[in-house]
Amino acid sequence: MKIGDAQKAYRQQLGLLRGQKNDFVKQREENRKKMEEARKKSEEQGVTFELSEAYLEREKELQEKIDELSGQIKNNEKTLDDLIEQEVGIFNSMVAEQQGDAMKEYGEEMAKCLEIARRISRGDRVPAQDEKKLMDFNMDIYKMAKEMAAINMEGEHKEWESLWGEEEEKEYEDPFEASQNAETNVGMPEGMEMAVSANAEVTSE
Repeated sequence: MKIGDAQKAYRQQLGLLRGQKNDFVKQREENRKKMEEARKKSEEQGVTFELSEAYLEREKELQEKIDELSGQIKNNEKTLDDLIEQEVGIFNSMVAEQQGDAMKEYGEEMAKCLEIARRISRGDRVPAQDEKKLMDFNMDIYKMAKEMAAINMEGEHKEWESLWGEEEEKEYEDPFEASQNAETNVGMPEGMEMAVSANAEVTSE
């Protein structure tokens, strides 16, 4: 199951569980309100008020439902937190790898540009694309190299081939998309497996 799909399922399940819990909390409040009304009525009539078994049983039943749902909500929140942690871990790992590649490429680019500057400074001839690379990299270094070339015009000068071949731009996978689509060992939320299974059976029919 993909991390993004799992997160969606658990958020959906949490919404349902919280809604159910709120319904039971309202029912419990209504039951308590009825108990309070019965108590006041008994006092007005001068009768000793005794809680009926029905009210007590209903209170117990509703509280058990609320406690059960609270436990399920807590477990689902913990699972969702774990899924988010997995996603963030994959995302950060991919970003760090891409940043590392970028730094490596920058170092290689810098080394080539400095070599181009050295060649130009000696009065050697380099391809126009190499000159442009140096200009784009650092105009000040390029100007200094050209000034040195003017001084070193005498003598033999070498003609160099480009330090750059045909460049293919490296494509990186989007870290957010990749972390969302990564597989997780977390299964469907409790109760949703049956719903998914039932939908699959209906579809196959």
